[in-house]
Amino acid sequence: MATIRKQKVGKYTYWQIVESKRVNGKPRPVVLMHLGTAEQLLYKLKEGPLQKEIRSASHGAVQLFWQTAEELDLINIFNRHFSAQVRDGLSVGKSLLLAAIHRAIKPDSKRAFSTWAKQTTLPEIAGFNPEKLDSQHFWEQMDTVTDGQLEEVEKEITKKMIAKGLLSSKLLFYDLTNFFTYISTTNENSKLAQRDRNKQKRNDLKQFGLAQVATREFLIPVLSQIYEGNKTDKELFIPSLTKIRKKLSELNLQLEEFTIVFDKGSNSKANFAKLDDSKLPYVACLTATYHKDLLDIPLSNYQQVKVNGKECLCYRTKKKVWGKERTIVITLSEKLRQGQLRGLNQALVKKQEQLQELKNKLNSPRAKKRTLKEIEEKVKNIVKGERCHEIFNVSITEKDDGRFDIDWEINSQVYQWITQNLYGKKLLVTCREDWSTEEIIAAYYGQSNIERVFKHLKNPYHHAVYPQYHWTDQKIKVHTFICLIGLLLSQVLWKKARDASYSMSIETLIDRLTEIRKAEIVTITSLKGKPKKQTQLEKMDLELQKLYETLIEK
Repeated sequence: MATIRKQKVGKYTYWQIVESKRVNGKPRPVVLMHLGTAEQLLYKLKEGPLQKEIRSASHGAVQLFWQTAEELDLINIFNRHFSAQVRDGLSVGKSLLLAAIHRAIKPDSKRAFSTWAKQTTLPEIAGFNPEKLDSQHFWEQMDTVTDGQLEEVEKEITKKMIAKGLLSSKLLFYDLTNFFTYISTTNENSKLAQRDRNKQKRNDLKQFGLAQVATREFLIPVLSQIYEGNKTDKELFIPSLTKIRKKLSELNLQLEEFTIVFDKGSNSKANFAKLDDSKLPYVACLTATYHKDLLDIPLSNYQQVKVNGKECLCYRTKKKVWGKERTIVITLSEKLRQGQLRGLNQALVKKQEQLQELKNKLNSPRAKKRTLKEIEEKVKNIVKGERCHEIFNVSITEKDDGRFDIDWEINSQVYQWITQNLYGKKLLVTCREDWSTEEIIAAYYGQSNIERVFKHLKNPYHHAVYPQYHWTDQKIKVHTFICLIGLLLSQVLWKKARDASYSMSIETLIDRLTEIRKAEIVTITSLKGKPKKQTQLEKMDLELQKLYETLIEK
């Protein structure tokens, strides 16, 4: 309840409206409004009722994220497994949850959290003082988290997902990606951060990798693994497979009920042998160029099937692959073929320009002499990629003056085979012999869903793993966990909206909910009466209001 008090400053007496609130568990007077001196206040009262200050803050997104976290019991799950340390009135689990909500709604550094939080009603909803939550607060809370604790939390969250019917899909999608960092080359504190080919073309920076297993429906994360940035997909497959088996077993789920779907980056003879031994059913993709006999099958042998409501041209057979007969489904997509064809033709034009530039340099009398080995290496670098090394026939000839020249031609037969027999085709392999061709294709098409998980985690406006300003393996793991929790909350909230027949992306949903603001209005009618404080939502369009009310009630 708000009251009026006087405050003496020097020889002047001022009046204030204050309200008692608990800050870090202790009652403290919080100033709602400065009224000025008695003379100033009398003047304002003669003019009529004194109204305001009005404070407005973003409310819809933070409220619904916090509500979703409560429905999933995340605070209690965190508190059961993380350290009991309390800093600035917050447990470790609560600090991590606040950071996760921040990453989902407006990803920024830990230092920027306080500024962002003060523009929302999250401090009021979650009960904390944003002024005290600086980067040091989060670093000290994160310091207490161990790998074992993260695994236990992930396991309990998965159990909660199953109990709420959010993990009903029998398909598990597996894929990997990497995230660049700004960790210095000379920094030896992180073994995870290593240099290798970065998927965002930042090969100049160190990176770490993330292996992810998610369900088909709503992309609920099931398992996550951070790994060294210089490890390949093939190297990570068996360790990840072991973790998948262990987790399904700990959750008392039958391996035969699930099917893992993965891309060709994880293919190897050893990996498939381990997969056969594991008894875990799979749908995967083969590298097409290793199976030219399948690519040369006439299109007259293909048949039309309907997958997810769309027509698809395919051919089903069996073939011995890596020592075992397996079911193969070849799919043909004209849309995919046309896209690959455009990419190839663009690459051919660009590489011919680069070859011509090299030829001009070699023929320039002012150019320095190059050795045959140097020219061969340069040509190799120019024609690599997009299968151009197969299409270009480049000849290097030595001239009378000891210099070299190059000429080239496009092998039309190879070009035709690639564009007609290879492009547009995918070779799927599975042990699910009892599945229909449509089911096999639909399962693999769902693999694109997990790529959306990585797309969310690289979206600079919501969920982004970077910017991440951490320099040790432990901090990188906890930071990524925070981002995944933010994504989990978004996915569950998005599922609610979708169940209510709202069709929009996660990002659009968050942006719309952020528009919902809550206003606090303080009104004084006389010195005798007590100030009246009201809170209400700002006016919004009817569609947004209906969305908000629907999600609040669910």
